[in-house]
Amino acid sequence: MERHHRRINSLKRRKLIAAYKLPGAPGARPSVSGDREDDSNAAVVNNSVISFAEGLSGLNREYIRKSYLLASSYVSDVLKIHRGTENWYDEFIKVMISLGWLPVRSSFERVSSSGKGLTVQLAVLNLITAMLASSALAGPLLTVLPKLAADALEAMKQQPASFELFKRTSTVHQGGDFGLASCAETDGEVMMVLVTYSTHGVSKQVGLPFLEWDSSSFEAFSGQTCLVLNTSVVNEKTIQLMRESAGDKVQLAIAKYRI
Repeated sequence: MERHHRRINSLKRRKLIAAYKLPGAPGARPSVSGDREDDSNAAVVNNSVISFAEGLSGLNREYIRKSYLLASSYVSDVLKIHRGTENWYDEFIKVMISLGWLPVRSSFERVSSSGKGLTVQLAVLNLITAMLASSALAGPLLTVLPKLAADALEAMKQQPASFELFKRTSTVHQGGDFGLASCAETDGEVMMVLVTYSTHGVSKQVGLPFLEWDSSSFEAFSGQTCLVLNTSVVNEKTIQLMRESAGDKVQLAIAKYRI
């Protein structure tokens, strides 16, 4: 089912960012030295793999990581909504809107796979490609963003710290839940294509955690959205608010790496 949303003005957005305090040690502050200047083009953020196309500034990359961290952590840790459900997805989108993102399209649905042995990884990449193909915003990014997501997954498997974080946060009881996103900047706007994927009723694990489970053998649900962010909202003030709201969660929930 498609959702329709409106942008939130800058003053309300700053108030909302300040309100999203995540659980953590009082007064704890993450180490942010050099964070804006980093040129890492992929990151595991909580249970999601996020990749960045060339041309995104360090400030924009930090804003993407922090906004995703705040939204996903707030819904799970503060609102206590179970991941992989439509309720979680709806609340996550609401928080992303309050942080400046506008969903051009957004849906949550049961997904099915065809073909024996189709892995979760391939199923999710196919969803990204299909969503971009039906989006008027895709244009030249139609082939770039799915490849970027695929490369980020493969590179993540070779990065012990990133892979351990992903394993720990994406594997749930008898199933898995994770997100895969690719981000690029065009004409002053940042675009994020995001697919969340959740499975239930998996009795055993095959291959790499979650990614290589046979997606034809269990029930799966997916949230699919294309979000845009006007880069004029990304500045030192909003970034600082995000750092303060995230607190020490940043140290535990983000692992940056190169593709």
